[in-house]
Amino acid sequence: MTHGNHYLGKLYNDLIANSPQTISMDIPSDMGQGRIAQTKIKHGVILSDWQMCYQADMNVQGTVSKEYMQIIFCLNDGISWGIMDERRSVTIQKNESCIYAGHGGTEYICYKKDSNFSFKSIKIPISYFSQLLSDYFDGQEVAAYEKKLLNGISKVPVTPIMDQILAETSRFTQYRGGLGYLYLDGKLLELLSIYLGEVLELDILMGKSISMSRTERTAIMEAKRIIDSQLAFAPSCEELSRMVHLSLTKLTRGFSSFYVQNIADYKSATFWGSENEETGSNVVDNLPYISAGLNTPIINRHVFPIGATTISDSNGTLQNSYGF
Repeated sequence: MTHGNHYLGKLYNDLIANSPQTISMDIPSDMGQGRIAQTKIKHGVILSDWQMCYQADMNVQGTVSKEYMQIIFCLNDGISWGIMDERRSVTIQKNESCIYAGHGGTEYICYKKDSNFSFKSIKIPISYFSQLLSDYFDGQEVAAYEKKLLNGISKVPVTPIMDQILAETSRFTQYRGGLGYLYLDGKLLELLSIYLGEVLELDILMGKSISMSRTERTAIMEAKRIIDSQLAFAPSCEELSRMVHLSLTKLTRGFSSFYVQNIADYKSATFWGSENEETGSNVVDNLPYISAGLNTPIINRHVFPIGATTISDSNGTLQNSYGF
């Protein structure tokens, strides 16, 4: 019995020792309040959480390693920092993020007093980042991402799904041993897939020759994200207009220009059983748009049987069919 207890105790201690370890540091009370925490996972990736509020302006500078890609998520008060050798600065506001390759130069920053700073950052070794690109993308895609990400700074809005995944990374403590690393690796890849998609989409849309400001373009993209995240419960066009702070006219026209699809039709495509609020039409009218922008209308293909009343009301335009 004693031997068994000793074995289990050693196993438990080994699991803890081999789990992702977080190092945290509280900000001294005479300087302010907050905490900085870092967790190192596999492949040398470092996850950091910064919660800071200083009693006086704090000036900080340091060298940025060339060995890492940096992704910074601003979740509260915005901030600016300068790159000394290049004489330029970067600014991100609340719910914005940026990604860039380390340049080996010196960066300086001033944390303003009484501001509530909340950041999450991810440092990915460039060697591992390049390996991920080559493992998951073809040559043309790799070239596009490397050109965009390794030679400048890209800013991307923090979407609700990004915010959710960032919050979920803290749950790795529920897992012991290698499971904790596996969990965080999965979250990192999930976040990167969404993040890189946003980077590329933003780059493509911003490059379109449409007479529209960057703010309007970003608002339209946010409207699409809201629709995608809420599916059948997507807000009306009027509600979307208020949520993204863009007039209804600019929203509807801009959406059509960007995505080559009317926003009402796109909304109906996110959940094919819903009614089009703007026209009051039913699923029969919206059926050609179930393909959600794939340019190939799907007709009479249904996962679930259609009720007899619905078939009767469609005047012969609908029937149950289970092929694909």
